[in-house]
Amino acid sequence: MITSDCGVNWPLLRLAVAGLRAHAVRLLLTAFAVVVGVGFLAGTLVYGDTARAAFYDDLARSARNVDVVVEPAETLVSAETVNRIRAVDGVAEVDGRVIAWLGLLDRDGRLLTQQGHVGYGLSVPGVASLAPYDVTAGRLPTVPGEVAVDKTTVAATGYALGAPVSLLDQAGTPHRLTLVGVLDLGVNRLFGGSPVAALTGPDLVALTGTERYAQVVVRARPGVDPEVLADRVARVTGDPLLVVLTGDRLRDQLAEQAGKYVDGFLAVLIGFGVVSLTVSAFVIYNTFAILAAQRVRELSLLRCVGASRRQVGVAVLLEAVALGVLASLGGLAMSLLVGYGLIWGRELVATDIPLHAPVVRWPTVAVALGFGTVVTVLAALVPALGAGRVPPLAALHGSATAELRDASGRRGRVRVLVAVGLAGAGLVAILVGVPLAFPGLPLVLGGGMVVFLGAVVAAPLLVPRAVGALGWLPARLFGPVARLAVVNARRNPRRAAATTMALTIGVALMSMFAVLLETARDQTGRELTENFPVDFVLDRTRIDGTPGATRGELPAELAGVLRAEPTFATVAEVRLAPAPVDPQVRIWSVPAEQLRGPVRPEVTDGDLADLRPGTVAVSRPVARARGLGVGDRFALGLPGVPDPAGALTVVALYDDAPTGGGALVAWDQFSAAYGPGAPNQLLLDLAPGVGTAAGRQALDRVLRTYPVVRVSSVADQANALSATLDELLGIFAALLGMSVLIALFGISNTLSLSVFERTRESATLRALGLSRRQLGRMLLAEAGLIALVGALAGIVLGVGVGWTAALGLINSYGHGLPVVPVGQLALCVALAGGAALLAGLLPARRATRAPIVAAMSVEG
Repeated sequence: MITSDCGVNWPLLRLAVAGLRAHAVRLLLTAFAVVVGVGFLAGTLVYGDTARAAFYDDLARSARNVDVVVEPAETLVSAETVNRIRAVDGVAEVDGRVIAWLGLLDRDGRLLTQQGHVGYGLSVPGVASLAPYDVTAGRLPTVPGEVAVDKTTVAATGYALGAPVSLLDQAGTPHRLTLVGVLDLGVNRLFGGSPVAALTGPDLVALTGTERYAQVVVRARPGVDPEVLADRVARVTGDPLLVVLTGDRLRDQLAEQAGKYVDGFLAVLIGFGVVSLTVSAFVIYNTFAILAAQRVRELSLLRCVGASRRQVGVAVLLEAVALGVLASLGGLAMSLLVGYGLIWGRELVATDIPLHAPVVRWPTVAVALGFGTVVTVLAALVPALGAGRVPPLAALHGSATAELRDASGRRGRVRVLVAVGLAGAGLVAILVGVPLAFPGLPLVLGGGMVVFLGAVVAAPLLVPRAVGALGWLPARLFGPVARLAVVNARRNPRRAAATTMALTIGVALMSMFAVLLETARDQTGRELTENFPVDFVLDRTRIDGTPGATRGELPAELAGVLRAEPTFATVAEVRLAPAPVDPQVRIWSVPAEQLRGPVRPEVTDGDLADLRPGTVAVSRPVARARGLGVGDRFALGLPGVPDPAGALTVVALYDDAPTGGGALVAWDQFSAAYGPGAPNQLLLDLAPGVGTAAGRQALDRVLRTYPVVRVSSVADQANALSATLDELLGIFAALLGMSVLIALFGISNTLSLSVFERTRESATLRALGLSRRQLGRMLLAEAGLIALVGALAGIVLGVGVGWTAALGLINSYGHGLPVVPVGQLALCVALAGGAALLAGLLPARRATRAPIVAAMSVEG
């Protein structure tokens, strides 16, 4: 036996190092696979740590020099309270910050909004050291009539210093001020990307009507502990509705708010990192299995000189440990590039992470080294056990290779039983999850993964048959070269299966996301078309930002102005109000002569012709939730209704209405209950032959004098949805591209090792008349077959799981069938095949350039 006099088995270590050195070139692509997988996983952690550090550091801009902050839980802070805080022992400086809703117009007179919200007006800091923002150009306002605007809004609108800027007061009247400064707010999630303007006190009061403070910041005198000062301030205010925090606690809260989406996106990235490492495990397993087969004579000679089975297996595992550690170190270095690349590419996820030096914490190092090494060792475990079972007499055999064929007897039957069991369990989970819609989605996806695991178990039995079926036509068309490629791809089932499954994982996930996102695009577009049959919906933007069921009344004359435009065939007035006894139900009404065409909702039961005072039509969701049917009484609490409960008789049920109203009443009934008034919404439909772009231009021209009017259109919502889904698909494709890249490393590595293993065989084929070009084509065809089988298997599995999950959601929330993006999937197959051919170029080139005589002298 190979022994050592000390505790460390140095002979085994030397043997492992010698094995690595002897097979360094062959292990290089395997190391690359581990580097990419570990680099991506650790890079996501670097990204998360760097993003959090960037947020925290940048928040010094909005909370710098602040030792104590006072924020109201409900009402704003009065000037008297600020004066009491200023008199507290230990307070050096105090500044009250006014923050109020404020509308800002662009240069075309349109109101700037962000997700339906207007902008903010801020006070100019009374204490320069406590300013919550920086001035990047110009200066802060000093006299009424001046304004400073945040840099994002200035860049978007094209405003220049010295130019007039229009702001709206609470009544919606424009006021022109002069732009004197540009602000940098840093990462302040309070404003959510909305326009922000800083004004003098008189202008802020005049435009917003606000004199009280939304926040009071305090700077402590030197030597005063912020915790002690916070307690003193809390005692002085004496108001339980005021929240008093230290500056450090404020920065922690702001950083947590700013970085919430980092955690969510980080979880997604880590999931894809685990997928990449799983694919790496297939590549590692394949490499060590092939190397073990190629080293039969070497390993058997070790057994002849006294090495035990355990020692041979441990030597192979030590090689895996060394490879895992070295490759993990490389992955850790790569993680810096990956993490910082994610920060630089922050626009892809619509974020504004500040740039920051990469942050690498010890958990990232531990995860990189630990995961990379553990995955490598686990993947090499089965080949190592197989290497230990090599008999000493194998050294006497003439071949230095050993086929790793899957047993067709008892072992094959066990494999079939396990695969069928897993597939059956997965299908049961899918069938249970489909009727549950969203709550059942984890069951559907989890069941899909179990089915996929069953496919992995059965792969050694299925892949050779799939290669034979896929290669039948090329073999008939292209003759001996193609037939040899098919035979070589099928000769080692487990090797072909492991190589194929590595690619299948990435393609299956890509296909699944493609089906889900394309179905979401189709379903949402269909719902938008059905629920919003009109081209444009107009309502009023709330300048004060207060919530409510309605957004205020539109200008009374606007409907008449739009009807005079030949661009619009329909201009319908809608009034809206919350039901007095059930504010969740919105009551709506349209004049009888306008309740036609696209404005008229789709009736599913009853008849809208019966709609008159004392009756009501109810949407299907509201009727289902309250158990209502035609002829029932619906208590809405409407004033002016003879019934004590304000109940009306249901005459119709409807679906797909052009508004979000849940109860439609007659126009006279609404006027009697709420009095006369201007409409809350206008529904516009274009005249025949008028395009959406032309209609929007005409609408913008009319609305120049009505800046508070907000326009929503189905086209805009559909385009925004499409852009979002395309962005998501691009992100998922880029992330899953990591696993596909690793799989291509595996194909190239497998082909390289196979070329080495078949050196003598290739030389014999050359001696029998096969040209260099034909040999190269044979090897490339082999790589292409493996890649196509993996890609097609991935598409079948991914489409199956994605289609089933999408069908469950559609049955509960929509109608129709899932959509399979055939073009995207075909492109995926073509790219996989093309990339595999590129991956096989170098091994094929090496095989074709080997001299025949020298190659025939090689053992193997």
